[in-house]
Amino acid sequence: MRSIVKLWFLLIVGLGLLASACTDDEPAPPIVVEPDPDPDPEPEPNEPAVEPTISNLLINQVDEVIIPTYFDYQEKVVSFTAIVDDFVSAPTESSLNAVREAYLQAYRSYQAAAVHNYYATSNVDLVNTTNLYPIDVTLLDELISSESYNFNTTAQRRANGYPALDYLLYGDQDVLAAFANDPKRTAFLQALVGALQTKADDLVQRWTGTLRDNFVNNGGVALGSSVSVQLNRSLVYYEEHIRGNKVGLPIGRLGPNDTPIARDASKIESYYKSLQDNSDETALELVRVAVEEMEDIYLGSTSEAGDGIGYEDLLLAADQESLDTDIKAQYQQIYDQIAGRTLITGDENLYNSIQALITLYKSDLFPVLNVQDADGANDGD
Repeated sequence: MRSIVKLWFLLIVGLGLLASACTDDEPAPPIVVEPDPDPDPEPEPNEPAVEPTISNLLINQVDEVIIPTYFDYQEKVVSFTAIVDDFVSAPTESSLNAVREAYLQAYRSYQAAAVHNYYATSNVDLVNTTNLYPIDVTLLDELISSESYNFNTTAQRRANGYPALDYLLYGDQDVLAAFANDPKRTAFLQALVGALQTKADDLVQRWTGTLRDNFVNNGGVALGSSVSVQLNRSLVYYEEHIRGNKVGLPIGRLGPNDTPIARDASKIESYYKSLQDNSDETALELVRVAVEEMEDIYLGSTSEAGDGIGYEDLLLAADQESLDTDIKAQYQQIYDQIAGRTLITGDENLYNSIQALITLYKSDLFPVLNVQDADGANDGD
């Protein structure tokens, strides 16, 4: 009986202490929840943030490589147009220098835009109306004198675009006087830059419209797919315009299996500026920018976020690290060749470095990705 009473006494005392604790002003100690040691782990080096699928690659290519490239080109040309208008209003040495700098900025940006020579670019014929060289000076002078020009016609292709601007801005001994003494020349300059802006605006409108969705939704790797079109058309541009026109023409080579032609150091971009500078450094820089855009496609380089899904990631997912290393090393070799010279002519090492990348693409990259070489030219062996 005493045991029962004692038990009840202890129970009542315990309840009393518990009630006292609940009415105490001191708050109960907080409940500590240990955080997840790594709630959102960063991807390992060289590991993409998202899965390297064809769908993710196409989304990244159009949103972070193609469209930003065209936005940049549009921005540079809009600025160029405004600076030309300022020059026309007040033609001074200072305003002429501003026009020349804006020309170079737009020309650099064009190099990247032109690499995407497929879909919308083909429709507006960007390359053929913007950058065919050498310029036909006689034709250009006739067009200016007659005030009869149409920047979209085939007949004017050799008196058009950036090569025509190169001649207008650097071709005379006294460029400022040439403009001041000839209002027709000034009118042509404004009309030409205006045509460049119209084309840039058109390209941005196309790529940010339904073309973007069509590009993303056209999956797979078969002929006609976005992957096949992008790889094949950019490589054809690389062969014809980077290897062939930018480097091959001045050194006398059209292709690795073609009969050599006569060397002609005048067949380069920004020829008249090169004469003024007594070097081909501007032309070499334009080659470099064009090659860098090819590498951006391969790496999936993004406008802001660095490295997105590119063709490199498809190779790594297929355990082709060695091929990826070879391709990136070949790009670096091209940059080294450009950096180590002041003239495009001289030796053929730059040309051969550019050609070696074509071999890697056609003989290795395309087969690994199961992409057919739509060009069919036998110059990748």
